[in-house]
Amino acid sequence: MESAESIDETREGLEYSEARGLRVREVLDGSPAWEAGIKADDSILNINGNLLRDLIDLEFYQAESLVRLRYRRGTESRSVRIRKDPDLSLGIVVDPPPIRRCPNDCSFCFVDQMPAGARKTLYIRDEDYRYSFLYGNFITLTNLTEKDYLRILEQRLSPLYISVHATDPVLRRKILKNERAPDVIPLLERLCKGGITLHTQVVLMPGVNDGEALRKTWEDLSALYPRVASLAVVPVGLTSHREGLPPVASIDSAIAKRMIRDVVALQKMGMKKWGDPFVYPSDEWYIIAQEPFPALSRYGDLPQLGNGVGLVPLFRKEWKGGIRRLTGTLPRPLALVTGMGFFATLSELVTLWEKGAEVGEGRIRVLGVDNVAMGESVTVAGLLGAGDISRAVKKADLPSDALVLVPDVALRDGTEILVDDGSIGDIASMTDRDVCAVPSTARAFFQWLGETFPSLLAKREKGG
Repeated sequence: MESAESIDETREGLEYSEARGLRVREVLDGSPAWEAGIKADDSILNINGNLLRDLIDLEFYQAESLVRLRYRRGTESRSVRIRKDPDLSLGIVVDPPPIRRCPNDCSFCFVDQMPAGARKTLYIRDEDYRYSFLYGNFITLTNLTEKDYLRILEQRLSPLYISVHATDPVLRRKILKNERAPDVIPLLERLCKGGITLHTQVVLMPGVNDGEALRKTWEDLSALYPRVASLAVVPVGLTSHREGLPPVASIDSAIAKRMIRDVVALQKMGMKKWGDPFVYPSDEWYIIAQEPFPALSRYGDLPQLGNGVGLVPLFRKEWKGGIRRLTGTLPRPLALVTGMGFFATLSELVTLWEKGAEVGEGRIRVLGVDNVAMGESVTVAGLLGAGDISRAVKKADLPSDALVLVPDVALRDGTEILVDDGSIGDIASMTDRDVCAVPSTARAFFQWLGETFPSLLAKREKGG
């Protein structure tokens, strides 16, 4: 049961009148804050006397049954008391905090390899523990202050995602190109002792942090298991825009095959010791090596799905489940856009779909798109731009009524904008085709196909 009680106040003192507070972007309809009269563009100053630095503080301090909320509307300061279930959110949506910048200068940093004309956020070197907690961004722990550590431990900001790259201090400083980078193991130990769960990664560069260096990294991190809960090994990503950057060896099929063998050997040791693989090669290794993926059961509880570890095996399983539940001819031909790294897999799965359901001959096409903007070594769908997709659509011999489906992983969150700042609408204009965004996971895609697709067609037939 929620209730709100307004408090009559004159202007508050200097401490609050000069505080910026957190600007309210949205208040969810029917929420406790909505019932209390909080509105968009109000500024939340404090909760129960605690000043708010960002949305994490908002989430942390609102977990009470009685919330005394101070806020500012225009020049007027107000307060309200809200009674609610401690687990119930106030329903206040605020902007994420300004991103802290990275102090490192890694030779493989993707920001330095971006072509001109991409969306502005892709040129930001981020290194922010708050974004690691909120969104799973990887950080190196090279810019945290003592106050940051105390806050992480007090508010239990767990899990965090840590780019280790190497546990040898000298090698790690060399990789980060940061002589002031602290030894990472004591930092991890402090967080683990404080009850913080950590997921780690190594961006692997051949001849730099592989071989014995990788083995040492695995040994040091696995000694902190289970608080260090997983380690992903990810191949270094190189674009064709490396002018002025130091040389980094690319990864070919032979290197990928060797790395898979090395990581699988470490997985076996983890299974023997804890019944948990602990370390995982990202999906890209299997694509580069052109080797079959292991069973989904080999990925544990999928601890690093957002880091591209186990996405393909999970997609396969969900796709096969989806096609078993679909029958009938598609009302319009579909062209499924994807990156070249996933092209072969998606083509194989579409063939299974055509065989397993009466969708009609030639009604589904997989459109593999070469990433001309960033270079042929960049093969993921998430970095495809509107320009490259448009070129691929125009070159393809698609039926005139084909609907072009762009996976939402290629879009900026909450928008229809792609990496090159082009949009879904731009692709439609450049190709004179119907284009729409669709979910990137197989489960959600088949749900879209069964629920949204028919209504979308009906709307377009009516000229909506």
